[in-house]
Amino acid sequence: MPSTPERIDLDRCTLPLASDAVSLLQAAAWLGSATANFVWRNEGGGLTFSDDHGDRYLTWVPDGTKNHLLGAIRRSNWVRPYVAAPCFGGVRDGAGGAWAVSTALPGASAVGSWGREHPLQATEAIAAGLRRLHDAAPVAQCPFRMDMTARLISARERLTKSCDWRVGLHGYFDSWTTRQALDVLDAGAGDLDPVVCHGDPCSPNYLVDEQGQFTGIVDLGDLGVADRWFDLAIASWSLSWNFGPGFEEVFFDRYGIARDERKIRFYRLLW
Repeated sequence: MPSTPERIDLDRCTLPLASDAVSLLQAAAWLGSATANFVWRNEGGGLTFSDDHGDRYLTWVPDGTKNHLLGAIRRSNWVRPYVAAPCFGGVRDGAGGAWAVSTALPGASAVGSWGREHPLQATEAIAAGLRRLHDAAPVAQCPFRMDMTARLISARERLTKSCDWRVGLHGYFDSWTTRQALDVLDAGAGDLDPVVCHGDPCSPNYLVDEQGQFTGIVDLGDLGVADRWFDLAIASWSLSWNFGPGFEEVFFDRYGIARDERKIRFYRLLW
């Protein structure tokens, strides 16, 4: 599922909520660890914990989303020969949902404390990582496809049925009329440039080290073949949510591509 477009402060994610289905004690037991650390809560209610040494991670998802976790694991396993991605164990049921343990990758989220203190270097690492994925993962061998038809149908419904479809989109569409947005969708994205896309290429899903080097990608439940610009439009947009304005051109320069406003508008509307 796409990440909520908002600034993420990982330093404040220190404890699960009392209402969360998985406690630190339960997470530690599943990890086989003396203690567990709370890492992340996504918009769908999924939870992530690490063990006491930060060597392994526990991913728990609520009932009804087990298939998405299974799909993310299959995609992570497939892409791992081409770009660093988590290695998961088996999926088990528990706490009204499903969970799996993965090995840790080097580095930390690009929007962690180091990334926020060094947004320029983090931006360059994100661009380098996305370029590596796009260049290395073979389109012809990829068994996963992103369903752009379904996304287009969903986008049209959202535009025509919601009078507040611009809410939560960080001002990018504030001056647009619904008619203008529908015209962009009708015009399409133009010629396609298929690559293996991350599918949820927002800044938190890249890992970087303190030398500013890309070390891996996570949250691969939407990975699949699609136009290169689906990833580029969203990855560049996400920088402003997490680091503030002024980093998009750095991203495109480091990735090695000129802006394509037609594709940016189209894929941000699909998002």
